[in-house]
Amino acid sequence: MNTNIFIAKTLWSRGSEKNGLGKGSTLIATVSVAVSVMVMVLAVSISDGFKKEIQMKASGFSGEILLHAPGAEYTTSQYPIQKDIQFLDVIKKHPSIKALQPYAYRSGIIKKDDEIQGVVVKGVDESYNWDYFNSVIYEGRAPAVSDSLKKGEVLISLRLANMLDYSVGDDIVLYFINQNVKVRKFTVCGIYSAQLEDIDKTFIIGSLSDIQSINDWNENEISGIELLLKKGANIDKTAEEIEWIIAGEENETSFYVTKVRELYPHLFDWLSLLDLNVLVVLILMLSVAGFNMISGLLILLFEKISMIGLLKSLGMKDSGIHKVFLVRTLYLVLIGAVSGNIVAVTLAMIQKKWGVITLDPVNYFVNQVPIYLNPTKLIIMNVIAFVIISVLLMIPSFFISKVSPEKTLRVK
Repeated sequence: MNTNIFIAKTLWSRGSEKNGLGKGSTLIATVSVAVSVMVMVLAVSISDGFKKEIQMKASGFSGEILLHAPGAEYTTSQYPIQKDIQFLDVIKKHPSIKALQPYAYRSGIIKKDDEIQGVVVKGVDESYNWDYFNSVIYEGRAPAVSDSLKKGEVLISLRLANMLDYSVGDDIVLYFINQNVKVRKFTVCGIYSAQLEDIDKTFIIGSLSDIQSINDWNENEISGIELLLKKGANIDKTAEEIEWIIAGEENETSFYVTKVRELYPHLFDWLSLLDLNVLVVLILMLSVAGFNMISGLLILLFEKISMIGLLKSLGMKDSGIHKVFLVRTLYLVLIGAVSGNIVAVTLAMIQKKWGVITLDPVNYFVNQVPIYLNPTKLIIMNVIAFVIISVLLMIPSFFISKVSPEKTLRVK
């Protein structure tokens, strides 16, 4: 059998060098695999980029997990909870928890000239993690929220600043309406640009003590607590474990655990739809690559039909002949896959570094196509694609069994 395989390889090489057989078809098939793999890698990288970017934005506004009063919205100003919850020390020691941040909310109205805009003011204290907002600061700085520095500073969005013509250093007058109307003046210390229109056009962030004063709360009353998770932590698993911690504490059942995707369902529903689109692209690209390789292999089989007849007459089995063709074809698949990955990763890095392709943030929540390269996911995808194409290439083996040596050897 080894001798027959050697003869087959020799005949293949000499026939190809002499006649240039199969070069056009194999080139087209190889390019097809390269293009398909390139599209698959880019589709997965872009999808992961959107997921990472939007989840980071959503978590930046509210944290990954919230603890608040049951049956009430997380922005409630009507049902405060106590800041010194007994089980917080247990939650702090959870391996997935990075930080805990108390917050308080109050709805209000901004009136400037003839413009009126409803807003939600979020109050935070000195323990608040400003990493996200510092990364999206457009102008100015984050507000001073220490209890000892009651300056009445607020951070507003660029969209809100443009709507009402505010700049850093301007004073904002807010009206808080309940049984009585409370009027407070704040100073704009900074403007952020998060590009989440449905959220940031009404979102203002300031001092926790200011909101507690407006809500007539004492310093121990808050709207809820945000939980920031460590990198790579599983949100669903952590939220479930937090619920068990709360349930295990006596007299501490009046808290509700909410995950970030439950706060902004429209954002995460859009990402789910994007996942479906990526799945369709992957299936289409695998189908195109697989059937192009089948076509290329069939063309090679037809072009080498005389060689197949000769090998059969020498006693080589159909499986051995198919192995020769399959190895040659899989080599082309490997070349195409490697080329496609190199091109895709290069394009992805260019987009990630320079943002060549831009987007409308009103529709896509980001101003450029986001990229996130997950090596593990890409390796798994490539392996699965290679296996599927290999299985599809078994189909042309039925053609080899139909070849008759006495007929094919007459072919010149």
